[in-house]
Amino acid sequence: MAKDGVTVNSLLPGFHATERLRSLRGGDWEQVAQEIPAGRVGDPAEFGAFVAFLCSEQAGFVTGAAIPVDGGEYAGLL
Repeated sequence: MAKDGVTVNSLLPGFHATERLRSLRGGDWEQVAQEIPAGRVGDPAEFGAFVAFLCSEQAGFVTGAAIPVDGGEYAGLL
């Protein structure tokens, strides 16, 4: 598909300040932020900006990637 200009990527979101997270965690962003190496909960607009970038011409050579957008929360194979 890349030959035809179609790229396929996967974004792996962490905790972002959404209504869903509020319903699951009671809106205590400070407690949730303690679990995230960046020290804060993500802004949904940050996630949206990353999505927009991947949909742009500037990201046309990015394909087959699984990209965490989680403030460093995913520790990998440690």
